[in-house]
Amino acid sequence: MKKILIVLIFSLLNNISFATEIIVKPELQKVKVFLTSAEIKQTAKVKLENGINEIVLTGIANNIDRNSINISGFGDGIIITIVQRFDYLREGSQLPEIQKLQKKLDELNSLLMKQQNEDEVLKYQIEFLMGNKNIKNEKTGLNISQLQKFSDYFTKKLTEIKNKMLENNLEIKTTQNEIQKIKKQLDELNSQSNKPTNEIVVTVSAKKDGQFQINLSYIMLNAGWRPFYNIYTDNINTKAKLNYIANVWQNSGFDWNDVEISLSTRNPNRNNSKPELNPWYLNFFNPILGRELKSSLYKAVTMDQNAQALAEPEMQTMSDYFEVNENQLSIEFTPNIKFNIPSDNKPHSISLKDATLNSSYQYYAVPKYDENAFLVMKIFNWDELNLLPGEANVFFENTFVGKTYLNPVNTKDTLFVSLGRDENIIVNRKQLKDFTEEKFLSKDVERTYSYEIVIKNVKKTQINLIVEDQFPISQQEDIIVKLKESDGSKVNYENGSLEWKLNLKPNDTITKKFSFSVRYPKDKNIQGL
Repeated sequence: MKKILIVLIFSLLNNISFATEIIVKPELQKVKVFLTSAEIKQTAKVKLENGINEIVLTGIANNIDRNSINISGFGDGIIITIVQRFDYLREGSQLPEIQKLQKKLDELNSLLMKQQNEDEVLKYQIEFLMGNKNIKNEKTGLNISQLQKFSDYFTKKLTEIKNKMLENNLEIKTTQNEIQKIKKQLDELNSQSNKPTNEIVVTVSAKKDGQFQINLSYIMLNAGWRPFYNIYTDNINTKAKLNYIANVWQNSGFDWNDVEISLSTRNPNRNNSKPELNPWYLNFFNPILGRELKSSLYKAVTMDQNAQALAEPEMQTMSDYFEVNENQLSIEFTPNIKFNIPSDNKPHSISLKDATLNSSYQYYAVPKYDENAFLVMKIFNWDELNLLPGEANVFFENTFVGKTYLNPVNTKDTLFVSLGRDENIIVNRKQLKDFTEEKFLSKDVERTYSYEIVIKNVKKTQINLIVEDQFPISQQEDIIVKLKESDGSKVNYENGSLEWKLNLKPNDTITKKFSFSVRYPKDKNIQGL
């Protein structure tokens, strides 16, 4: 009976199909970088055995959105399950930078040991020399000449050894400092890389032995790109040129070497649900209810802001190798060449596009706040360039003049870029006291203010200049403001602006005046005058 039971158990064990574990590192094929994330596409080829195969995909990015994992297979097998997990025991591959630093550290440790050995030898030489400093010859003795020679030799040799020890000690300290620096850098890099290995386990059922290809894609969060611009202008008689740059960064845990990288203006982490309108109720104000509503509204806004903060984590050129594709909801820059982006969390610049701007130039002056004129470049038809908000370096006449911020997210037809102040255009504004008067009426007081603006062009070229100033706007019925003199300016009574368009030849001087009166009750003081 026992023999029959053992035979049955052995037979059952032979018929059970245990899963075969296959560990494979998929190859990186393509990367699409969004503004705050990236889509990784990898492939792996494995050899399946008849039965259940458990394929462990290692070399996956560190921080991924597991809901975005998409896997398809081709070959003699059927995918049964897909599981994403972390392995705390399996060691991931070291970053090239860590390997390079570790090699350098080993070399420095070997050098330090040699330097320390040399220091020990020098110490033994001093001990030997000092042990034989007392010379005695009981039979013959030494004459003065021999003693002098020995003294010279002893002094010279001891000095050489001491100097050599000093140099060696300095070299030891230098080597020790280098070792400490490399250790600190390795500690920082290892703290980032010594993380659990991210893995995706794919269970495949195969009816027979054969080849199987797995195509894997997912969204990783530790990546993105930001636009940056360089604007070049030779002079005010030439069109400006724009260099559109993408600063790409990633911290996936592995380098993107020789890979096709496309850039998209889409942000898949944003909430894509259409907002819904709720009824807008009006009621009489209740102080207690108002405080409660304000508190609940603050909580709702704060929660929404926090959710958004979590969802939205900050010659022939390279631009000739990019194609710009305008999709339904985004713009994509697709390259014709491959790139290398290391996993160091640092921005790496890629030139996307070069363009000649439809631009013109205009001098502006606001003498109320500054006595110089400012050269401004106006960019037209900017919406054809597919720009995103971003910083820009501005170069004028082959000189860096500063930074500006391009904000194409507006409905205006023209973008303005300041090229800086021109100190050869002097604008002076002063109040004319002789023309300022004060009248006391029955219940009111009326004051008149007069200003003079003097503009001088000390440049060697003719310029067109727009001078801007203002007069106050009343927000009370009891305050009456009247513009008395505008001296040919374009007046906007809604915002109180004055604008003069002037043409100045070299060494020209033009004077403009304006005045206004303010009438208000004599028993009140005016704020902002």
